[in-house]
Amino acid sequence: MRYYRLKYLKYFSLTFVIATLCLITNVKASISDEDYARLREIFSEYRLSIMSDEELERLANGELNVQEKLYQWTESINGTMTYTEVDPDLYVEINPENSVSNYSTSIGTTYYESNYKRIQIIDDYVTNNLHTVMVYTQWLVTPATKSFDVTAMRFEDATIVEGSQDGTQTYWADGEYNYITYSPNGTNIRKQSNGFGISMNLVNDASYFETDISAEIRATGDDATVYGTYQHAVTNVTLEQSHSYNISHNGFGSVLNFATGVQNYYDRMQGVYVELGYY
Repeated sequence: MRYYRLKYLKYFSLTFVIATLCLITNVKASISDEDYARLREIFSEYRLSIMSDEELERLANGELNVQEKLYQWTESINGTMTYTEVDPDLYVEINPENSVSNYSTSIGTTYYESNYKRIQIIDDYVTNNLHTVMVYTQWLVTPATKSFDVTAMRFEDATIVEGSQDGTQTYWADGEYNYITYSPNGTNIRKQSNGFGISMNLVNDASYFETDISAEIRATGDDATVYGTYQHAVTNVTLEQSHSYNISHNGFGSVLNFATGVQNYYDRMQGVYVELGYY
């Protein structure tokens, strides 16, 4: 894993403010305002700010197929999580600086508690049946347990470009945004022939999280599909325990089939999927 630290618009230091303004300006300068606004409907401002120019331009110029779900959850006293799917149009992005565990918001005439997570699967067609696929999750509350959560994808009628797998954990801590990247050959990744997962240990001192994994997937038939899931650890687990799964349609979110002794450690949130174009 490689660790990075960048400053956000919170600081009173003129140097930091100028540097951050330049960072955000450069992001918007590399693509049109219209494209930037379109991408902001998918990604947070900070997640866009740490993308490479190449990735930004590819996403801005691509015909993105985005499937998303918004899950409201309740947690019982024994740690069991119950999820209800709600209209993703009701998603409201919050400022991590003001994020607290009981944050709530009023949307129109309907009142929603912000105990929910937003998960998206994003398909960006490249060329010759090659797609870049990302599974992207955003929290709207601070989770009580911060351990090894797993984001994973499974594909059918498709193959993966080995070495293209990666991941990012973005978080807010000590008054600033930070991020951690995960490589295709690191200790946190688990690969199988039909997909892969990355275990990310949520940073203990953080109060806001986004996670994502991505890979290049080549469709090999008309039924090419990628399934994505985010499984949150509801109790402390080790990295080894978080790797105790097979990639399977029988698993949580149609992706992660955890070992019997581990499956109750995860929240069983449903997943998302996207059908890949095959030409």
